[in-house]
Amino acid sequence: MKLFLSLNNQQEFYTELQQQIGASITNDGFENCLLIPPQMGQGMTRTFHFASGLQLYIQENSTHEAISLETELNYLSLVMSWIVKGTANFALGERDCYLSSPNHHLCYFHDINGRLEFAANSSVMMVDLALESYSPLYDAIAQSPYFPSQIKKFLLNSETGYLRQQLTTTPEMTIALHQIVNCPYQGLTKQLYLESKAIELLTLNLSLLEAEYSRSTATIAIKPDDIERLHRVKEILIENIDRPPTLNSLARQVGLNEFKLKQGFRRLFDTTVFGFLHDYRMERSRLLLKSGTRNVTEVAQAVGYSNMSHFAAAFRKKYGINPNQYKKCS
Repeated sequence: MKLFLSLNNQQEFYTELQQQIGASITNDGFENCLLIPPQMGQGMTRTFHFASGLQLYIQENSTHEAISLETELNYLSLVMSWIVKGTANFALGERDCYLSSPNHHLCYFHDINGRLEFAANSSVMMVDLALESYSPLYDAIAQSPYFPSQIKKFLLNSETGYLRQQLTTTPEMTIALHQIVNCPYQGLTKQLYLESKAIELLTLNLSLLEAEYSRSTATIAIKPDDIERLHRVKEILIENIDRPPTLNSLARQVGLNEFKLKQGFRRLFDTTVFGFLHDYRMERSRLLLKSGTRNVTEVAQAVGYSNMSHFAAAFRKKYGINPNQYKKCS
């Protein structure tokens, strides 16, 4: 099923889906809840708006058929997105992105087209934390020295476009996410509890960025522009996991020479370029096998292996089990 949404603000998400698919909506003044119709599956999207300017979104959906949400996002927002369960694909502008744990994404967008996809017969739980431009927190974050410089530039100038940075989900974030989706309270207590957890997630993200900034500036003699280029190398590898470019091609794409690319990447991320690619391929293949939506051959091809025996050997070395056995046990 394909849906098209043109949104001038996040609130229009509810009215658009209500009109297009007959979703039911409830609102108690603090929590908006959208229930997807039974013919599509089961699940809901809950939204909470806080006085701080933070907005919390919790999506729990099990779909009968594949769903593609094509969107025009005609507003500005800074969003942090986590997958608690399952997987999803999204695209903003020209770039595709695969959403899965143990990573999450920090995104800036303003007046751009996007797409969010859910596979057929899949269950997905997502938590998004959004910060709107009217919030005092927005201005404070935009001035932070620890925030990625390219995103800061867009924030400060309200530029049209899209930027994304992948971050590691820490154990503390995982605990906070599970506390959010399993909130035991109601009424005002629920509102205060969820706002405190939303602020905790934001704080943990800022702490992560601060630690990364301190580590890079204290131990690495790399220019800030080169650090941005090295982060882009990671994005290119993830976007082209099935057909990764050569080191020479990577270097040309980001404007570094091969020596700077190899040395800088190792110092910044504590692994080699293709060591990172290998680990990412293995983790993504594990999640695809666990989801049960593809067979082993399809999974191997999706992560860039044309030789099944090579894939099986790499998977077994990484996880101590054959991919076929892992799929049966999942």
